[in-house]
Amino acid sequence: MMRANKPFLQTVHLLPTAYCLLLLFTTGCIRRALTIRSVPPGAQVFLNDHLKGETPLTYDFEWYGWYRVLLHKEGYERLDDHKFLRAPAMFWIPFDLVCELLPFTCWDRETWSYTLMPAPPPPTPSPPPLTTTVPAPEEKESPHAPR
Repeated sequence: MMRANKPFLQTVHLLPTAYCLLLLFTTGCIRRALTIRSVPPGAQVFLNDHLKGETPLTYDFEWYGWYRVLLHKEGYERLDDHKFLRAPAMFWIPFDLVCELLPFTCWDRETWSYTLMPAPPPPTPSPPPLTTTVPAPEEKESPHAPR
């Protein structure tokens, strides 16, 4: 009768465990990026009242849902918008767990584009109109005037 070598058997049993741990730690992740563009470029971008930068802007976001977008550029009208950022189906529960465990990165890239309108020129101030008539002096009432 032959006895098996215990260290060899322990190594053979540890290999699948090590392989599973290696797969677990080398899995991918979910990345989300929102790109905001404007015509003309260079507008300041505020998302939910926080300055994020100037267009074109790529912003890594964490949450889906409603966003308040405000774009401001000197010489152009301010643009204020409310947009809903919807998660793609592959990031819904329980599918997002599968995406987290895949050995590569799953991306969601969204792009919002805006066109800024030139601001109207400010109105030219005009002086008030001149009056050519001189107001008449107030008449005094005489005590003997009929009433």
